[in-house]
Amino acid sequence: MESANTLAIEKPAKKSIIKKIFEVREIVILLLVLILAVFMSLNSEQFLSLGNFRVVGNYMATDMIIGAFLTVSLIAGNTDFSVGSNMGCSAFVCGLMLNAGYSIPVCILGGLLCGVVIGAINAFIVVRLKVLPMIATMGTWMIFKGAGLMIINSSTLSNFPIAFKAIVQDWNIAGISTLIITMLIVTVVVSFLLKSVSFFHQAYFIGSNRESAKLAGIRVDRFIYVLYILIGLCAALAGILSISRYGSAPASLGQGVEFRVISALLIGGVSLNGGEGSILGTFLGILLMALINNALTLFGIDSNLQNVLIGSIMVIAVAVDEANRRRQK
Repeated sequence: MESANTLAIEKPAKKSIIKKIFEVREIVILLLVLILAVFMSLNSEQFLSLGNFRVVGNYMATDMIIGAFLTVSLIAGNTDFSVGSNMGCSAFVCGLMLNAGYSIPVCILGGLLCGVVIGAINAFIVVRLKVLPMIATMGTWMIFKGAGLMIINSSTLSNFPIAFKAIVQDWNIAGISTLIITMLIVTVVVSFLLKSVSFFHQAYFIGSNRESAKLAGIRVDRFIYVLYILIGLCAALAGILSISRYGSAPASLGQGVEFRVISALLIGGVSLNGGEGSILGTFLGILLMALINNALTLFGIDSNLQNVLIGSIMVIAVAVDEANRRRQK
């Protein structure tokens, strides 16, 4: 009798442990990544090649550079849909300065400064004008998309100095490109800041209850300014590294990046309502999106299907997030 009762107790205990494991979003995404990777390795000879790994790494690098501080901002309840336009506009400023003959460091600094200014404008609209972050950044997304195309006359910038193109095309450490190394550095730094630095960790308190955070003495407005400026800086950095990689700045640069990155963040467990998320989840979400894109390319599937998948994934991720919130309440 005792052994039967013990088994009856152990079974529910095992079930509850398994249930708790699968409630951790990062574990679920990691399993999806592994399943997709195994499937791809069995069905495509190119998937496990070093060249393909570089393709996947470079594809996800710009998204992760942008997504790192955007994760912290979303945890605090502030989104930014202008990152794609910021990426393009800042890269165009850098490209125009390169074509004008300025030194490479000055051109890079000019592009980064453009990103910082765009981030500060977003923060001003949200903090001072009291516009909802989603509406504010959708507005600036359109503004700076138009502004970027105007300054380049909707054409492609090219003829960049060889030394500038070499930053991503030639510079590497043990065969790992500057773009991927930058992604890894940004990921590690932001993960450390979110976990160990009180200023950034307070994103969870702000996202959970902004009014309570203010009453507790947290300077929410200052936090918003800092995060939007950092997001702008990283979006500009991603744009500058992209035009170094491509050797040109096409008019389409940055278009669609905002939806791809935010979809990946939602997949990774970041909530649009704030209070939840992690850098690891964001990294895995972006990796999963990169693998999906890579699978479509290797199998020769229409690239337009990617937009269908991104939109579907975004809707499903938001629906799952809302279902989890209702269940917790």
